[in-house]
Amino acid sequence: MTNTNNEPSKALVLSGGGITGIAWELGILLGLEEGGINVAEAELIIGTSAGSSVGAQITSGLSLEELYNLQLKPIEETKEKHVQLDVSEFRKMMASAIMSSPNSQTARVRIGEAALAAKTMSEEERMELIVSRLPNHEWNMERKLIINSVNALTGEWVTFNRDSNVPLPIAVAASSAVPGIYPPTTINGQYYIDGGMSSGTNADLAKGLDLVLIIIAEPSMTHPAMGPTMHRINFDDELKELKDSGSKVMVILPDEDSLKAKGLNPLDISSRSASAKAGRQQGKNLNLEVKNFWNDNH
Repeated sequence: MTNTNNEPSKALVLSGGGITGIAWELGILLGLEEGGINVAEAELIIGTSAGSSVGAQITSGLSLEELYNLQLKPIEETKEKHVQLDVSEFRKMMASAIMSSPNSQTARVRIGEAALAAKTMSEEERMELIVSRLPNHEWNMERKLIINSVNALTGEWVTFNRDSNVPLPIAVAASSAVPGIYPPTTINGQYYIDGGMSSGTNADLAKGLDLVLIIIAEPSMTHPAMGPTMHRINFDDELKELKDSGSKVMVILPDEDSLKAKGLNPLDISSRSASAKAGRQQGKNLNLEVKNFWNDNH
């Protein structure tokens, strides 16, 4: 599916990955731009969890350099908060919901129940944090951005866009409401949780486009699921759907330096700056490879 000017149609897919994932993805995008390739100009941007925040930022009107520099700001000058994440306990909560469920949608319902029962910061406090991250609180009506979330009550995958009549900060909050860590987001009497409960990338939304660049902050998102899981689709199946539709796909994962900078806790705000810097360098290193892919006219 090429554009009317015979240019290939392009999609940028931005995965989940927490606070360090936001910083790393913005670093990757800036590093690529500095080498002369601006993938943020893709006609379709798909954001999940951390990727929803990045998607909202890169369609805000600010330059990538400005957005990147915000990741380097001292924490005390922002509204960011240190979030306690017990990775072991979080995994136990998820495993409990998954192992007791006959299918992925039931698993997401049980994860939603756990999220609604968890003691977290208030929804108002969470919204204040999300708003502080976004330079522009309105959807860019000239850009196609899709933000993914999951209905906590039904387990259904939900997408938000400029036509959904849902404010941008609320859509981002819903997409990044990590179960048990952040409160579910209320929209029209329903509750929504992290879009990563559907898929870490939801890249299948880009099927049919010529070129699909997928930036994945957490390598675990690419691992094949074993048995019933919370995800409606595995990453391998997403890739197959894309390729079967005629899309050419490139995937960027963190390199060794980026993994070291990001650390083991994706919500560790103290690793934000290092993650952004590592992403920027990795983006520079990948420039030629991405340029060859992005400029492929079939």
